[in-house]
Amino acid sequence: MQSKRFHKFLDRYVGIPLGILLFIISSCSTLFIKCLKLKNRRTRYKKQPTPPKRILFIQLSALGDTILAIPTVRAFRQIFPDTEISFLASPINLSYLEHCPYIDNRIVFNNPSLKLIHTLRRERFDYIIDLEHWSRFSMLLAFFIGAPRIIGFRAADQYRHYLFTNTVPHVPGKHEVLNFMRIIHQFGYKIKDTNLEVWIGDSELEWWRNVLKQEGFEQDQQIVVLHPEAGRRGEPRRRWIHGNYIELADMLTEKYDAQVVLTGAPDEVQLSQTIAEQTTCKTINLTGKTDVNQLAMLFTKADLVISGNCGPMHLAAATGTPVIAIHGPTNSEQWGPWGDNSICLEATLPCSPCLNLGFEYACQALPDGTSPCMHTIRVYEVLQACDVYLG
Repeated sequence: MQSKRFHKFLDRYVGIPLGILLFIISSCSTLFIKCLKLKNRRTRYKKQPTPPKRILFIQLSALGDTILAIPTVRAFRQIFPDTEISFLASPINLSYLEHCPYIDNRIVFNNPSLKLIHTLRRERFDYIIDLEHWSRFSMLLAFFIGAPRIIGFRAADQYRHYLFTNTVPHVPGKHEVLNFMRIIHQFGYKIKDTNLEVWIGDSELEWWRNVLKQEGFEQDQQIVVLHPEAGRRGEPRRRWIHGNYIELADMLTEKYDAQVVLTGAPDEVQLSQTIAEQTTCKTINLTGKTDVNQLAMLFTKADLVISGNCGPMHLAAATGTPVIAIHGPTNSEQWGPWGDNSICLEATLPCSPCLNLGFEYACQALPDGTSPCMHTIRVYEVLQACDVYLG
C-alpha cells in the first residue's frame, strides 16, 4: 500500500514537472528546426497522407480500460488492415489480449528500463497511442520511445498532455468506451461499432470441462458469480461490505436455488474464504484459481454476475452475460458495464460519485477501507435487481 502511494506521489510531483520541462525543451528544438525549414514533427492534421506502417498502443495498468479500449483498437485495424499493431501493457492486460486478432505484437511491461525504451525506439513507430487517462509516466514513456505522432488524452487537472503531438479531450461523465473512440475520431473517421469482446480458446474450454467435474456444478441450477473485490488491490474504496455478500449469497440460494460462485485474484482469497465460511449455503470458491481468460469463460457460462466497479465487471459485460454493478464513489455513466444487459445500483449520498480520474477520492475511508457511500446500497436492492434476470 505504501509503495503504491509512493508511486502515485512520484507520478504527480515528479512526472508533471518533468513533462513540462521536456515540453519546453522539445518546443524550443522544434522551433529551431522549423526555422531551418526542416520537417516540423508537431504538425497537426486530420488524416495521415499515407497509412502508418507501425502503431504502438500503451496501456500499462487497468484491465478494465484495456477491455473498454478494444472497439478503438478494432477500428484502427479496420482502417489500417496492413499496419503492424503492437500493444505495450502489463502481464494481466496481455493475458486478456492473448487471443485478440487485432494485435500483431504483445510487449510485456513489468518495470521501466532503458533497454525496453531502446528496443522500442528501434521499431520506429509511426503512431504511439497512449490509452492512459491520468498517468504521467506513460506520457514520458511514449515521448522517449518516440514517433512522428504521439496521441493521448488531455484530461482536466491531470497535466499529462504536454508531450503529445495530438491531444484528445477527455470528457468527464462520458462513458470511457466513447472517450476512447474519440481517438479514432481525431483522425476524421467515424466508426459506430462499439461492441466489447472476449476471445475464448481451446484451453479455456478444457479448463471449464475440468471445473465442472472437480467443483460439482449442478447442471440444472442457475449460476450466479459474486466478485467481492473491486478496484485497485489494497484500496477497497469501491468494495461492497463483505457482510452484504454473505447475506446475498444465502438469499440467492434460497430464492432462486442458484449456484453461487466466488471469484477474485490470488491476493483476494482470504476475503472470499471469509464469505464462503460464513454463508449457510454451498458456494464454489474459485478465487485465485482462474486467469483472465478462464474468468471470461466462467462468465460466459454464468446466468448473472454481481460485482463492484472493476476490471472483471467490464470483462463480464464483454461476454454479454447480465451484470449487476454496485457503484459508490465511481460514476456509472462513465465506468458502468457497457451494453444493454446490465443494471447499475448507485449510492444515495449527495457526495457520490466523487471520483473523476486516478485515485483522488473526495471522502475519508472508513476503518475497513471502504467508502461510506458503499454502505448505503442495501442487499434487498441487489436482490430486487436479480429478479430481472433470475426471476
